[in-house]
Amino acid sequence: MNTPPIPWSDFPAECLWYLVPMSMLHLALFAVGCVVAVMVSWRPPGTLRPRIGRFALFLGLLLVVGSLFNGLWSSLVFNRLYHSTDYIFDFVPFWPISSIAVDTPWGDGHGQLFISLFRLKFVWLLFAVGTWAVTIFLYQIIRRRLPPNPSSEPTAVGSFRSAVSVRVMSRRWFSFLR
Repeated sequence: MNTPPIPWSDFPAECLWYLVPMSMLHLALFAVGCVVAVMVSWRPPGTLRPRIGRFALFLGLLLVVGSLFNGLWSSLVFNRLYHSTDYIFDFVPFWPISSIAVDTPWGDGHGQLFISLFRLKFVWLLFAVGTWAVTIFLYQIIRRRLPPNPSSEPTAVGSFRSAVSVRVMSRRWFSFLR
């Protein structure tokens, strides 16, 4: 092992190292999501703003939770299960760790696996599932505390179509699409 593991005292700094660069990616995802939402909007214009707000809430929670899980990754996994020479952060909840992250040379140094790449990817999967699960859990808690969207209620005109769309689109995992 080339360097000692990252100590827990560096946990806040490791979270920040993820938060700053990944906020640019999340901002770009938000911009693309807004453009797509405007282009495929099949509902009245008054419902677009709350939908975009819920999407922003979900992406913001994913950024913060991903930052916390990156801090855990840095303190628990990096330099214990593998070593990479060019380390800023290797945990991203939607992109698995690969041999490229480990094998990228930096000067005379090379990365090193202390377990198999399959096992490292399994550890990544556990972290990624945890990140997504905590994000969805927090999103649902926050959404329950917010006032309901009145535009998704069935109306007298087209009540059957409105009731069907409320039932189909009211699934929790699609709640930011409403």
